[in-house]
Amino acid sequence: MFSVVGWLGLIAAGVPSPTAASREAPTAVTLMPPDQARQVVVGCGLPDQHVSVAYEQDMQEDVIWIARDQSPLPEHTLACVARASLQTIYYVYFRDAAEQSRYGSIYSKIENEVEVREARKWLSERGRLSAIPLPEKDRLANYVKAVEIFCGVKEGALLVARDNEFITFTHGGLGRITSNGIEGAAATNEQYECVTRVMSAADLRSRGIFFGFIGNAAANAR
Repeated sequence: MFSVVGWLGLIAAGVPSPTAASREAPTAVTLMPPDQARQVVVGCGLPDQHVSVAYEQDMQEDVIWIARDQSPLPEHTLACVARASLQTIYYVYFRDAAEQSRYGSIYSKIENEVEVREARKWLSERGRLSAIPLPEKDRLANYVKAVEIFCGVKEGALLVARDNEFITFTHGGLGRITSNGIEGAAATNEQYECVTRVMSAADLRSRGIFFGFIGNAAANAR
């Protein structure tokens, strides 16, 4: 949804993301103007004055914030906001922690459905969908190596299986933030996109497999 720089800033700062399990490939995107994105969220039935946009320095991007309300929002409204977030490519956060928790669960589910569908379409268009590696029970370490090889990444350079339920990035695999941008990454943007598409297409969530950062792993990305 945003650049590698923005994402590393987010996790390093410990800011909770709508979904901890995944993110889109670090490719350049054209964002609609912030107020236009805000209006898309307002279109979900929220009071105009409750929806604002603020630039978050740690994330290095504009984020849409929704103010506290007197009563919890209906699930269909939260689902609409989640789809608006995915449509506009702007993250949305709620000032109310309980509402943010409800929203996060709904967002994660919808995002996963969208990512699986789009990843399979992307791979199918390139004639590679039928050949992607799939995880096998108790053999997750072999799976991450197969994904790296499939995408042309040096084996063991980008991904690591911490156990049979959790895949994360190697220490330094995503590179480091410098004044010139990201340096020292184990994969090119194209290889990184391939890796994320392949794992999205495998629908790891439905298999009980987590892909992302947990706890101190965020600090290792700096």
